[in-house]
Amino acid sequence: MRKRADWMNIAVDPVLELLNETDLALPPGVIHYNLEKKMNNAPSRASISRAIDDLETYGLIEKPDDAKTYYHITETGRNYLQGNIDTQNLEPTNTSN
Repeated sequence: MRKRADWMNIAVDPVLELLNETDLALPPGVIHYNLEKKMNNAPSRASISRAIDDLETYGLIEKPDDAKTYYHITETGRNYLQGNIDTQNLEPTNTSN
């Protein structure tokens, strides 16, 4: 079972699941487009943007070195999806968003 933190909104899990399933680095617009195609009640673009900012801040996703607006899942993100970490205990790792 996943242990969600208070800062996580409704878009966090779908964003992480999409990045994990595709194993690609994707920009926010493509994430939103694919979640709309995949889900009946997809999160709004604003919710996805907030989720991306928070996920990056807490180290669950990151930008590849050569991409300014693309994101991919980290090992921490994969561990969260597997229920192996309690995100309530995560400290911000990236405060430059």
